[in-house]
Amino acid sequence: MKPQLQAEGLPRKIIGYHRNEQLDWIADLECGHQKHVRRDPPWTEPHWVTTAEGRQQHIGHELPCSACALREKQKK
Repeated sequence: MKPQLQAEGLPRKIIGYHRNEQLDWIADLECGHQKHVRRDPPWTEPHWVTTAEGRQQHIGHELPCSACALREKQKK
């Protein structure tokens, strides 16, 4: 059975974080892809990502991976 698509991608667990050149928080996903950690509207950071404790509490939570969804779509 194939994983179900979420609104923006396939669910993948957060395994870590880093910051990019613009100092935005990026979640490292279990699939090897990365995702900006933002909420709607775009370009605003969720409050939990701004503290080490908040980031640690979200390790293992799932985010939609659009790169994985695109790869699955191309296989069809």
